[in-house]
Amino acid sequence: MLGVVFLAGYVWHTFAPGSFGTALFLGVGAVMFAISVPWSSAFHRAFALVAFVALGAVVLTGRFDPADFLRGMPTYFGIVAVLLVLSIAGYPIRAARYEVQIRALMAALTRRGVSIKATAGVLGHVLGAVLDVGAFVLIDVISGRAAPKERLDALKWAGRAFSFAPLWTNLNVLTATTIVLTGVSYPKLLAVTLPFVFLGLAGTLLFAQREGGEVEEMPQAPLDRGAAAVLLYPVLLVAAVALVNLLFPGLALTAAIAVTVAIVVLLIAALAALLTRRTSPLVRLGQETRGSLMASHAEFALFGSAGILVLSLEALGALAPLGDLLSALPTALVAPALAVIMAVGFVCGIHVIPMVLLLNAAFPLDGGPSPALWATALLLGAQSTLLLTPFSSAVTMLSRLTRLHPLEIGPRRNLGFGLVVAVAAMLYLTLLTLLLL
Repeated sequence: MLGVVFLAGYVWHTFAPGSFGTALFLGVGAVMFAISVPWSSAFHRAFALVAFVALGAVVLTGRFDPADFLRGMPTYFGIVAVLLVLSIAGYPIRAARYEVQIRALMAALTRRGVSIKATAGVLGHVLGAVLDVGAFVLIDVISGRAAPKERLDALKWAGRAFSFAPLWTNLNVLTATTIVLTGVSYPKLLAVTLPFVFLGLAGTLLFAQREGGEVEEMPQAPLDRGAAAVLLYPVLLVAAVALVNLLFPGLALTAAIAVTVAIVVLLIAALAALLTRRTSPLVRLGQETRGSLMASHAEFALFGSAGILVLSLEALGALAPLGDLLSALPTALVAPALAVIMAVGFVCGIHVIPMVLLLNAAFPLDGGPSPALWATALLLGAQSTLLLTPFSSAVTMLSRLTRLHPLEIGPRRNLGFGLVVAVAAMLYLTLLTLLLL
């Protein structure tokens, strides 16, 4: 019930900031943050402790301004709200009939000579654009049945291909936050990131195909319109969000994502119930929503703590040296520096979204000569270490599915891949710097 009120407060706050909806949103968010911290992991509890130590320092030094905190916290709780909505974005293609169609797609590709690893990579990228790391669950189930001996490698290549998705899909919260903070337009971001995505993804799938792999006989399932729906749904959902953002430029992109995804999913569930004359589609949506809210402790603990920490550091002036350092650099070196800071922070345990918000507090990202260059640098810095840090959601999900330690499924299996991506990212940023500055 608290989760439902929290999301309702978010919608109210989005369309009427400063109203009672904002107070409701912040109040319920604070309650859910307090509830979530004890139920979260040791890392999240330690992060919360650090945040409250910083807050204590602000209070003791007499720099605490409640108004500043009330103005800043909606940004962080808003990210939680968007993540909760995005967790149900894959509701339509998680239905049993579409899981069969995903299996049929994989069977059709393997019959045409595409290896199980390359197929897993394709699905990891396409489904990851809308399901995020939830795509790994479907790939794990299907590859476990089709090629149990290749299951671990299939998940590895799915993770590698997935790492290119945040560079372009507006359904990724890091991408959306980066767009909002830098002020870059979505078409301009696509123009500068898609060449890297196409080349990187093509190279990744090529090496996955060269590794081959044995595939057992897969259950035959006829391909129908459901297979096209699986592939088109992510694209159409991304396009719908882009259209809403274009039609309502005053609405923040993160809010546009939450509202659009929620409306699309509700319409699909209602249409399915109407066509089948059964309530099961609505019941399943309710169950998925409840499951998302019940499993949201980590999100509330992480982003609630991040908000307290960043606002406290800003009040203490602790971010000034970082801002001074970036301001003192030659303009041509700022983009590589942003990428390196994002990568190092991610490896050291700071989630990429709090990291980009912290960077923006120290060095306003919308003041650069080329917003597209700054945005690309932030996204490439995060992507190059996505599979190298045990603190990423991708590594966490892969570890949970494979029952391997995060360091085993992450850095040990993907160190070479991460280094190649990092070098390629720096070369690409150098090229963009020459073209855009």
